[in-house]
Amino acid sequence: MSPIRRAALIGTVLLLAAGAVRLGFWQLERREARLASNAIFLAGRELPVLDLAQALGDGTSLEGRLGMARGQFGASGDLLLRGRVNKKSPGLDVMTPFVLDSGAGQLWVLRGFVVSADAATPPDSVPRPTPGSITVRGVLLAIPETSDSGQPLDRLGRTTYRRLDRTVAAARLPGSPAYYLLLDGDSTGPGGLRGVVPPSLEDGPHFSYAVQWFCIAIAILAFGVIALRRADPARARPPLAP
Repeated sequence: MSPIRRAALIGTVLLLAAGAVRLGFWQLERREARLASNAIFLAGRELPVLDLAQALGDGTSLEGRLGMARGQFGASGDLLLRGRVNKKSPGLDVMTPFVLDSGAGQLWVLRGFVVSADAATPPDSVPRPTPGSITVRGVLLAIPETSDSGQPLDRLGRTTYRRLDRTVAAARLPGSPAYYLLLDGDSTGPGGLRGVVPPSLEDGPHFSYAVQWFCIAIAILAFGVIALRRADPARARPPLAP
């Protein structure tokens, strides 16, 4: 093997192995983030239920806390989140503004789920929420900050989003907090929608994925060593005894 080809092989093997190692550490980072999020949820379940009429404006972290509020769903329109699966059915989550009777503000409420064959096309109509003043209860989840404005997609004259981010939340509902309320996971939500199950508190597959990537890195290095030896048998053969 020429020196140039040998250097190219070594460089390629090291680059691929380094990429696999990086992906392994990335999976470990995702696992740590998942564990931290689960810890917040578990801690929030042990705390008293918040009255959102008082808690929304006090500046404390509400992530994972249970909250309840009295108010009514607003008329400014639903926000649909595509790419969801609920009880093995594809569809969209339905977010609806909720206006507090106390006048303390308004927030997004994940009201439920509607079936869609491709998990992207909005149905002809979405069931309307329960009219009038009602009490809602659920878990508060943080609205993330992203750089893609939730990946809007226009279809059939309606805009759906891949996720709810703070830019979209504030644009559609000015003054809304950095949290939304996921209603308690009953079989149906207000207005007859299918209820949404809270996020799983399992560790997820990230650790096993990390191990797989590290094993792939080792396999790539082993392949490189074998390939180099086969390409230059004179280097791999021990010297003959005199």
